[in-house]
Amino acid sequence: MADLDPRPALTVEQRTAWIRFAIVAHGIPAELNSRLLAASGISQFEYLVLNHLNLSEGRAMPMTRLAVLMASSLSRLSHVVSRLEADGWVARTRSAQDARVAIASLTERGLDLFLASSPGYVADVSELFFDRLDPADLADLDRIMTRILPGIDPDAVLAPLPQEVGGRTVPGREAVEPS
Repeated sequence: MADLDPRPALTVEQRTAWIRFAIVAHGIPAELNSRLLAASGISQFEYLVLNHLNLSEGRAMPMTRLAVLMASSLSRLSHVVSRLEADGWVARTRSAQDARVAIASLTERGLDLFLASSPGYVADVSELFFDRLDPADLADLDRIMTRILPGIDPDAVLAPLPQEVGGRTVPGREAVEPS
């Protein structure tokens, strides 16, 4: 029987690197989710919905755009937004330009939750990820992710460009210049 895959098997180094990457790629979000649930009562997915809404113009965006940014189905996002809506953290309205378009908006109560949960979330991200990297590691990681990202996001719709979000701050906080 002919070999159907012309590519050679992964090398030992490739398998090892892939396994470590997969553990980190799944393990860090799972740990962040667990910590957020314990500290704030929201999942990481919910926190990221609030974060995207906070960063958007007018703290609102179409559900379809939010689903793309969350790399989520519209159905899953709708269920999550329904929960956030029931708790008063997000509101849904119809677009004034097109009644078929649902708009998710961050409420003042949702902004309060986001601002209250952000310091712990950022501290956890730092502890689990950034504190383990020196500046050279971080530069290497950025270079590597810049090369890999187009394979999963060729049109750059999932990941906002650093210059789009890098200088933004949340209300009441000053921008911090990188050192």
